[in-house]
Amino acid sequence: MKIRRPPWLAATIAALLSFPASPGLAQYANNEPVVTYGAEVPLLDCDGIPCIEAQTAEGKTWKLGIDTGNENSVVEAKTAQAAGLKPTRPNPKGWPAEMFITGVPILKIGDATLHDVPFVAMNFSDDIAKGTMPHVDGTLAYTAFKDRYLQLDLAAHVLRISEILSEAMDCGKICDKISFITFGKQGPPIVVAKGFEINGKSVTAQVDTMYTGSLLVYTASIEKLGLSEAAKTTDMQKFLLTDGGVNMKVAPAKRESFHGLSLGGAKPKVYFPTEGVHEPDGLFDATVGLGLFQNTIVTFDLHGMNLILQRVPPKAN
Repeated sequence: MKIRRPPWLAATIAALLSFPASPGLAQYANNEPVVTYGAEVPLLDCDGIPCIEAQTAEGKTWKLGIDTGNENSVVEAKTAQAAGLKPTRPNPKGWPAEMFITGVPILKIGDATLHDVPFVAMNFSDDIAKGTMPHVDGTLAYTAFKDRYLQLDLAAHVLRISEILSEAMDCGKICDKISFITFGKQGPPIVVAKGFEINGKSVTAQVDTMYTGSLLVYTASIEKLGLSEAAKTTDMQKFLLTDGGVNMKVAPAKRESFHGLSLGGAKPKVYFPTEGVHEPDGLFDATVGLGLFQNTIVTFDLHGMNLILQRVPPKAN
């Protein structure tokens, strides 16, 4: 079980914005990772979540969401069948007939080539129609980028991918370690990082690129983070892409940051779960999402296991 996904999608998998590319990293000297990117492609907006276009070896173009909150890449079953994909192993007992484990031998993203990418093919067209899944052909999980740098430049709307790395790189000053921690005692491992802060208190958080809010603090951590009064708010905000569509409580926060780097815009918000939101059994404090990273470059070093943030000042009018 985990944040954001429709309940049926999370439970099943647990069982096993268009803009021109920027000229590169030279313009972002502050905390710049020293790495060469093999691909730079437009980072598109698919119903509020970051997505890209990718091509299969057969020339099929897929629109895929970038999902750091999931260990399994998924593809819509009809899209998989149209591409001629076949099951690569028998289904676990109880799986729906249209759902199967498969893989893509070659997936090209700009000048980068991903080899032997595993996917779970499933039918989520009804969820797209209901608005609880974005209009995509599938999603690419963090596991598809193993041993690479994956950079989401949310200021320039560009995605960059490094070649496969063989040695650790210096992550700069504004970075912290990534761990793969399960979402709850029975959930799948997801990307969790230290280094976040709210009102000066340290927060360990899942980093989920398909969660559109900013900082969601879970029940077990509300008191220790000094947020008991804020959590009494009666203000609500709807998140269609979270757990099949849920309301969350929302309140203003004094400051949200990562190693002192201010995040969340001029008026940061903090969210709290309601009954319909799945929680991680106290294994980490919070989930952070796209709302926290305005004008920010978010880099996942999936070789050295670091999260790196760079803040890009808004352009003057």
